[in-house]
Amino acid sequence: MKTEVENINTDNSTYLTLEKKYEALIKDVRKYEGELADYNLALDKYRSDTKPDDIEALYMHIKNQNDKQKGHLDGLFGEKRDLETEI
Repeated sequence: MKTEVENINTDNSTYLTLEKKYEALIKDVRKYEGELADYNLALDKYRSDTKPDDIEALYMHIKNQNDKQKGHLDGLFGEKRDLETEI
């Protein structure tokens, strides 16, 4: 019985370690997938002879949208923090 309990504890410890490693690796994979998508988009724009000014305008548009969303989300997190503090 003791041997089985030790084996179960060892397996559980190994599982937790591997789970953490998996989470770190999947985070890296998602980051690299995003970068690859960006490179593929840039390559498609290059192949289709898109003007650099058009690409820069699209970039600025997306950046502005992201900045607005960031501000909105920061506000929401601030409200949540304030509510948690109040509670």
